[in-house]
Amino acid sequence: MKVLLTAIALAVSVPAVAHDHHRVIYYASDLVPWCRDEAQAPYIAKNITPYNWTSSYHDSGGMLYVDGKLRVHEADVEVHCRIASGARLEYAVVEIDDPSL
Repeated sequence: MKVLLTAIALAVSVPAVAHDHHRVIYYASDLVPWCRDEAQAPYIAKNITPYNWTSSYHDSGGMLYVDGKLRVHEADVEVHCRIASGARLEYAVVEIDDPSL
């Protein structure tokens, strides 16, 4: 029964995640969760748990920006994300300032 429920949950959640990729972003605050998730993903893939996400966001000249930090390996790692206002999330850019990646 658990396997069936897990399969149903995955079947329902996968299309929602795929659809999110085409979401249009109009506000810098809407970019923050995506930026955090994208910044954490390479560490989680290496079985490293980042923590203490902090961020600020702003817009300038039709561009939306998120400047964040993660705590990894006892150090802060800077993260920068950007996207044009009104663009689909798939065109967002994330930069992680960590040479170990």
